[in-house]
Amino acid sequence: MSLGCLGVKCVSGDLGDPGGWRDALKNVQFVIHCAANPRFGNGPNYEQENVGTTANLLAAIRVQAPHLERLVFVSTVGAVDRAPADSCGEPLNESSPLCPSSDYGRSKVAAEALVAASGLPFVIVRPALVTGATMRFESHFSVFARWVLAGHPLGRIAWTGCFSVVDVDDLVEALLLCATHPDAAGRTYLCGGSPLELGSFLAALKPAFRLPLRPFQSLLRIAAPAMPFQLKSLLFAALVVDDSALRRLGWQSTKSPMQGMEPAIQRERARFDPFIEPPLGQTVITGAASGLGRAMAEILSPRRSRLLLIDRDANGLAELSKRIPHARCRIADLADATAWEALLAGPEWTAHPVAELYACAGIGRRGDFANDSITVQLAMMRVNLLARMRLAHAAIADMTQIQFGRIVLVASSSAFQPLPLMSAYAASNAAVLFFGQGIAYESARRGIHVLTICPGGMQTNFQVTAHVKQNPTEELMRPADVASEIMQGLARQRTILVVSSRARAMALFARLLPRGLAIRVWGHLMTTMR
Repeated sequence: MSLGCLGVKCVSGDLGDPGGWRDALKNVQFVIHCAANPRFGNGPNYEQENVGTTANLLAAIRVQAPHLERLVFVSTVGAVDRAPADSCGEPLNESSPLCPSSDYGRSKVAAEALVAASGLPFVIVRPALVTGATMRFESHFSVFARWVLAGHPLGRIAWTGCFSVVDVDDLVEALLLCATHPDAAGRTYLCGGSPLELGSFLAALKPAFRLPLRPFQSLLRIAAPAMPFQLKSLLFAALVVDDSALRRLGWQSTKSPMQGMEPAIQRERARFDPFIEPPLGQTVITGAASGLGRAMAEILSPRRSRLLLIDRDANGLAELSKRIPHARCRIADLADATAWEALLAGPEWTAHPVAELYACAGIGRRGDFANDSITVQLAMMRVNLLARMRLAHAAIADMTQIQFGRIVLVASSSAFQPLPLMSAYAASNAAVLFFGQGIAYESARRGIHVLTICPGGMQTNFQVTAHVKQNPTEELMRPADVASEIMQGLARQRTILVVSSRARAMALFARLLPRGLAIRVWGHLMTTMR
């Protein structure tokens, strides 16, 4: 359902540039200001992104909404934190001194001051740690979950720190209450939900022996004043809040901390186990009607409820849909650039955000470049490289939104060296390999895993359609075996996977042989054997 169906008008704009959205505030009655950059380590940029944008919003409200009833400013418990000498024996409350330990927290304190001095009817809400299905990849309990699931040493400690945790749906109810309750105006509230001990959370994810810290708690408290706040929060109840003032207004949390975190926990489990379906989004497979694409569809279909299969072969897709009736299918020729945009705008792609993209569609052709059709050569580049780039670019936008992503780019063992008589094909795969390596590094910080696979020969239609001679003694891999290798590579968090001993040998020769010698060797082999 679109937001428009709910009577919601969406306005896109940058809070740093009021010209794009100022008029949308005309005569509004309520404003809930959630926008901010919460990522730690942003340093001086916070001044503009969190303080400057708040100043812009306040100025626009004064002009456009003179009869505003309430401005709710969403701050953070990080605006409070703890003073170095604080023993963390009592929960934080609205009277606790503001001692932010981060640039982010300090920027929120500055923005709070602007709101309080604005003369507008305001409420400031300081949420504790917020959980939900789209909890950020780099935030608190997402990181803690990965400590356990990745076998990190920090996940083997029975941390005694305790955190107040509030589910995002409960926080929304708190914000709506603060926007409408007559007694809330001009006040600041903490919103904390329920407390959760970190050690208990880690044990719930994966029971195992953990180094106990509770026997050393008295000694640790003595050293607490010298500790950085991040360590103090892992050891003590540094971020437990008393939100009784908000509860007196009538708010209450409806979800326990573990209930609120269950979707994010499932998401993190899926990150390390590709057989688990991501809690949000759909799985997209190109080239699904045959070969490796079909093998991926068959291995994933029992484990995926939201599956989109793409191929230019209408008959092959129709036959496959009988085997996988819950999958949606889209006929698209990825050699046609206009088909990319139609696909991305179509109802199948837009039905769900893309959580996984398996880019298996590819074509090849043997022949002397100068004597072959340039139309065919350019189509090869569009299918093998450009279509993958276009679909990956669109998918990454969705994956960033849902804080989860997995992209598999299928290249070839030909990616490791120039290949006479298949020059464009090898070049397209070499480009896919380097492209995949580059975006794997770029996307990791977004929680998106990119794997580029370089298989050797498979038992597909490739040899026939590409006019490649098959050696009778050559054993080609079954696509199902390669699909299994892909799943194992994803589970091991690999970014490059070379499948088959022949492909690994080609990669080794490409590194060891001088380029001039290598090209002569491959020219001879392609002429005599392929």
